[in-house]
Amino acid sequence: MMIFSSRKALSSIVTGMVLLVATVILGSAVVMWSNGNFSISKSITTALYTTNVNKFTEQLVIENTWFGSTPSKFVNVTLYNIGSTGITVTDIQIKNSTNTVDLPIVHGNILPQKTNSTKISYGWKSKVPLSIIVTTAKGSVITTDVSP
Repeated sequence: MMIFSSRKALSSIVTGMVLLVATVILGSAVVMWSNGNFSISKSITTALYTTNVNKFTEQLVIENTWFGSTPSKFVNVTLYNIGSTGITVTDIQIKNSTNTVDLPIVHGNILPQKTNSTKISYGWKSKVPLSIIVTTAKGSVITTDVSP
């Protein structure tokens, strides 16, 4: 006499369903993980791109630097925005081999194709070279070397 067992067929169906559910769950987890990584990479790339492109649009030139002594010694720095977008200057530094004067700028907006002149009190000495360093709000740094 032959006895057919229905348990073998049922166990293969249950095993197949368990494998299918496990595959769906693992696949969904992998898709969610990769989507999260892609979003993070996208936001980092967007931030880097925006920062660097904004720096390229800034076109600032230290047009003229002159030295005066009335009533006390000073340096006058004239900046020219040759770009097509406005620039905000945040800081001007004057450095020599032994001293640094840092002048934070509060209202340093320069419109396109316009100039801005800043007078800085500084006890300069004749024939001592100076570096003038201008920093913008977007992080661009413009430097020139001058000598009174």
